[in-house]
Amino acid sequence: MLLVSIISGVLVFLVFGLLFFLADAFFGKEDFASSHLAVDRVVKIIKERHLEKGQLYDLGSCRGSFAVKIASAFPGMKIIGIDDSWFRTLFSKTRGIFLKNVSFRKANIFKSDISSADIIYVYLPQELMPDLQTKLKKELKAGNLVIANRVTFPNWQPAETLSLDEIDQVRGGPAKLFLYQIP
Repeated sequence: MLLVSIISGVLVFLVFGLLFFLADAFFGKEDFASSHLAVDRVVKIIKERHLEKGQLYDLGSCRGSFAVKIASAFPGMKIIGIDDSWFRTLFSKTRGIFLKNVSFRKANIFKSDISSADIIYVYLPQELMPDLQTKLKKELKAGNLVIANRVTFPNWQPAETLSLDEIDQVRGGPAKLFLYQIP
């Protein structure tokens, strides 16, 4: 009887998981999940720059994997993930339920107040970058760090470009992180 209950629970979980995935694929927009290599490199950047106690915004946080990993690595840092899909936001909230230093919001990144950020992390479609550049320049303090995964801002030169040991599936060639300092 116990075995039947366990199997039933697993099947229900799998069916709901599949339905969630299909609903997100149908109703959601692009899904840009950061690789393990990108997360590991961002952890290293945060440590090198002594930003462990800062506030990081993950714009377009997808299913929360990046934000949860950063929150786990830096318990003293506050991480806020913002995504426009309520499916992904709900999944992210579930994923980070046991972490006190991470939160997720279902919101439009262009209408969200991000002025308290020390670090911005973005992995978004390239076509959003011009408008995001304008928003960041207006809302962030000079010297704030912006990390862009595989995408660039049209009118800013990165302070540093870091190659990841993986292939960029969209652009070809090595995947890169672009580090910007707000002017």
